[in-house]
Amino acid sequence: MSVTTPPSKLAALIAQEEGFGIPGAIPTTHHNPGDLLHSPHSFHLPDAPDAVGEIDSDADGWADLERQLQLFADRGLTIEQAITEYAPPSENDTAAYIAFVCKGLGCTPDTTVAQALTIQETPA
Repeated sequence: MSVTTPPSKLAALIAQEEGFGIPGAIPTTHHNPGDLLHSPHSFHLPDAPDAVGEIDSDADGWADLERQLQLFADRGLTIEQAITEYAPPSENDTAAYIAFVCKGLGCTPDTTVAQALTIQETPA
């Protein structure tokens, strides 16, 4: 996949919540809009194997985020379940993250990721 913008609204919202596009933010400097630790295109420095993965291009970063979202969809997870796994309360304000994504999509936390991936328009 060679895109520089997210194919899904869900990916765009996650990237925004993770800080992608903010100068100096790790998701931006690492070309990793999903702030993923491990993904098909990511690599790590030997002294930081569990750090946020570095990716060679934004296009590959978007592809990896979309892949992760599809994996959640294939498992039948809801937005709430996926974000709780993706951004656990031990490391994030998960409730606020869920609320942000659901507001942006115009859906509820029990919407499946598969359904959310079909939402393209911003709600009025």
